[in-house]
Amino acid sequence: MFARDIPLFDRLTRILIVILPFHVLISVFFGFELAIPGISLYKEAILLVLAVALGWDFFCRRSWPRFDWLDGLILAYASLLLGVSVFSGTSLAGIVAGVRYDLEFLFVFVLFRHGTYLLTGKFSDYVRLFVISSGIAILLGAFVRFVTKETVLLYLGFSADLSNWQFGGSVPIYHGIPNANIRRFQGIFDGPNSAAYFLILHIGLVLYAFRAERDYWGVLGMWLFGVFGLLLLTYTRSAFVGIVLATGITVLFCLPIILRKYKIAFASFLAVVILVIGGFSVRYADSLQTIFLREWSSKWHFERMAIGIDQFMARPMGSGLASSGPASRYTYDASVLSDEERKRKEDETIPESWYIQVLVEGGFLGLALFLAIMATIAYETFRFHPFIAWSFFAVLGMNIFLHTFEAFFVSILLFLFLGIISGYRRLHGTR
Repeated sequence: MFARDIPLFDRLTRILIVILPFHVLISVFFGFELAIPGISLYKEAILLVLAVALGWDFFCRRSWPRFDWLDGLILAYASLLLGVSVFSGTSLAGIVAGVRYDLEFLFVFVLFRHGTYLLTGKFSDYVRLFVISSGIAILLGAFVRFVTKETVLLYLGFSADLSNWQFGGSVPIYHGIPNANIRRFQGIFDGPNSAAYFLILHIGLVLYAFRAERDYWGVLGMWLFGVFGLLLLTYTRSAFVGIVLATGITVLFCLPIILRKYKIAFASFLAVVILVIGGFSVRYADSLQTIFLREWSSKWHFERMAIGIDQFMARPMGSGLASSGPASRYTYDASVLSDEERKRKEDETIPESWYIQVLVEGGFLGLALFLAIMATIAYETFRFHPFIAWSFFAVLGMNIFLHTFEAFFVSILLFLFLGIISGYRRLHGTR
């Protein structure tokens, strides 16, 4: 019986990889244009079926998954957050929302870490499938931006309320930068930040997929030139910080190999990066300070981060799920609040940093467990291949100044691949 579940697990995994790059387009069209409630939860339904298929396979084989200390860390982290939430009197709605925001991507990681043996293809098969699906999504986003213009998204249920996303509302067709007359690239995604997150994941997996295909390196270089240009057009400063940190860490640990085997390729990559940044600087020379420094925005970010630190100091053992971060929006009814009250509530509950969010919700121990989990996954991923680790390092860097993981559709994809890598290493002990 369980043998029939093996292709089911594999097929659903491939479906997730193909469909998630188009998640925002699907959710907005069916959710707001066709008004189908709860349509965006289809991905959670698929994950649930995957979990049932994996559990059924273990049951039929009369075996249990082999848990190790990384599973223990994740279980301890989840248990801590749930325990602190119950002790703090967090509402059921807050716990449900908090579990979805804080733990769903870790559930995906564990699911694929232990379900890797049910996948019939090689790891590279799934990476190439993502490269194709994500590439189409990026091309479609570029087509919307540069050919049809973003107004075409209005026919698909997107909002004409530019740069003004409201909780529970549709996605604006684009976000801008005040006083700079700039439209930030978001393509068919739900904002420039999630677009940057997606593009970073795409870059790392493309580099991995074609790392040995020397005949395609010229085409690959041109493609990455364009993708990196779109990444710059998101004007997501946290992504730039993450990329710099990730590149520095990756180069530092790979320097002996780079100098021995990949001097030309690395020099070519640096040339592309310098060319893109140079062209960008020339194009927007008069607006760079307004675009990147954005003193009002930076001040706003740091003020919110300081509020989060103060909340942690007041309750160093943690305040529970949904006490901080995007999940907190599910704990109150914003529709009954004035604009001033909504802003004050956002300032109090959105610290603009995933790490400060974890600190507020789980206290010092919660942050320590979370960092231990991320460091272990990063180490395993780097041992597997530095290109994929580069993407993960960059995302972890973004989280310093952003709630990056709240972009569920990208986080599911990221931790799906990280889980397969971890599971593959457990099964084979090699690449």
